[in-house]
Amino acid sequence: MKLDLEHVWKALASPVRRQILDLLQRGPMGTGQVTEYFPDLSRYAVMQHLGVLEEANLILVRREGRNRYNYLNPVPLRMIYERWVNPHADRAAGTALQLKAFAEKQHQGAETMPFIDPSAGAMQAGKIVKIETEVTIEAPAATVFDAITIGMDSWWPHRFRPNGRMVFEPFVGGRCLEDWGEGAGAYHGIIVWWEPGKKFASSGPGVMYRGFNCYDVQTVIPDAENPDRCIYRKSTTFWGDVPEETERLFQKGARGLMEGALKNYVEKGICYAVPGGSTTSGE
Repeated sequence: MKLDLEHVWKALASPVRRQILDLLQRGPMGTGQVTEYFPDLSRYAVMQHLGVLEEANLILVRREGRNRYNYLNPVPLRMIYERWVNPHADRAAGTALQLKAFAEKQHQGAETMPFIDPSAGAMQAGKIVKIETEVTIEAPAATVFDAITIGMDSWWPHRFRPNGRMVFEPFVGGRCLEDWGEGAGAYHGIIVWWEPGKKFASSGPGVMYRGFNCYDVQTVIPDAENPDRCIYRKSTTFWGDVPEETERLFQKGARGLMEGALKNYVEKGICYAVPGGSTTSGE
């Protein structure tokens, strides 16, 4: 379903709903937990506010057993920034910076998967961070799935070395790594769940951030009304010794990938450009 920014503006008009978004910056909350922060409102009234936020795609609802968890989704806020604030940044720089800071502080949660990583026991030690984000992309689901897997080298911007080649092996047990040639490179993770054209999950050492592990789930959902549009969802859990600065960088990087590099590649054909060189071919 394509995001309707009119619903976003309507949702943000209520101070109660804005306060709910502020609460969800801290992490996902159950409906009962949210209700506790509004003693003057009934549970039914709070649920109505949550329903408006869900309709505007400002929150993502995930159910775990009998519990409902509400996660903040920063993508609509970022879209408002790009559509209405960024073009007028020279005339309203203060407003732009405030909205940008708000959009980049959001915390997300990870989708529950039927697969349990054997290393998940280590999640009990250290800090656990969950991030969940989704965005509508104007491209067929098959195109997006190919881009986030076998076509990764064509657009992926976060490389240790500008000329590094991204390698993705599309099968369970396959590797995701950056190849520098002659056996050198950086290992990102291994594919632990593989549904061709739909979903995959990877687990790895969090090599880009060091000191912790990462479990990443990426899903592509076709739009039933428009075959040339889909929803791309990225859910990430990482745990261990996670500094706050690293957490902020991870959130910002995930959104940049989805809203910038990936969308530009599948919607506009813009490939990764080697600094001082040419774009990658993806071959």
